[in-house]
Amino acid sequence: MTLQNLTSPFRKGIFMEQTYVLLVLILAISVVATIVNPRFVNPQNIINIFQQIAILGIVASGVGMLLVSGHIDISVGSQISLLGVTFAMLVQRILGLPEGNVEPWRQALVYPIAIAITFGGGTLIGFINGMTVVKSRANSFIISLGFSTAYHGLALLVTGGASYMLFGRFETLGRGRVFHYIPISIFFFIGVVLLSHIILKYFRYGRFLYAIGSNRRATHVSGINTDRVVIQAYTIVGILNALAAIILISRVGSALATTGDQYSLDALASIIVGGVSLSGGKGGALNIFLGVVLIGLISNALIIMNVNPYARDFVIGLVIILAVALGQLSERQ
Repeated sequence: MTLQNLTSPFRKGIFMEQTYVLLVLILAISVVATIVNPRFVNPQNIINIFQQIAILGIVASGVGMLLVSGHIDISVGSQISLLGVTFAMLVQRILGLPEGNVEPWRQALVYPIAIAITFGGGTLIGFINGMTVVKSRANSFIISLGFSTAYHGLALLVTGGASYMLFGRFETLGRGRVFHYIPISIFFFIGVVLLSHIILKYFRYGRFLYAIGSNRRATHVSGINTDRVVIQAYTIVGILNALAAIILISRVGSALATTGDQYSLDALASIIVGGVSLSGGKGGALNIFLGVVLIGLISNALIIMNVNPYARDFVIGLVIILAVALGQLSERQ
């Protein structure tokens, strides 16, 4: 199945691949930002942009694969917050921080235990979301909206509104750099994007996702266990959210009940801008990657050009509206 072409509403009959549209937008924003502030094209700034979008890219890759099947999960931000406070709480309590004067076995096992429990929690959350959507047959948007509120409330209940600090521990994953130059988180980002691309393009499971998104009833009649495929897609989202939460907490060094909330909107924006249809059946991992880069560039460009930081969400919201409108126009034509 090929990626959907984007039709320009101003030039009927002229079709451009979504990839080219995204590349043109990325180039245009880069040129404008560079003209306003030449520091934008500084290699260190480019690396910083990729470091900033690494977590977003991991989250968007999972949600993007899910959306290809015609389902959505807008609770990812609350999931990351809950998993993040879980990880930070385990590290702080096992190590007895801030003092940290504990037995050697605790120091040796704290991170494997915290990482394993966080990934286990992410897997369980994804499975619960998928099972609820599949068994209830309710709209996945509404179900995930309810779960978003529930996970947010659970994170507040666990933390009591307080924050959990790592006090300089476990910084390598989020702040470490290879050869003191390239952030480690970027490698996780690129790895997840490549893996999702391979799954969607070359694996039978990826074809199942496209088929379910295009016509779930026909896919089920053909003998494919659509419920199992959808549950697996939600579970993958939960696992990737766990990875994102661990990297995020490692980078910021603390966890709050709202630490990851922003990723729900940003992931959705990246996916839609990347050309994934809200109705499912269309989209690709590489275009999601470009959508993530575009959102990252917009955020960084606004900072570089000294635009009021509160304007960011306004601009991102307009980008979502424009992308959805153009996508719907393209499908009608």
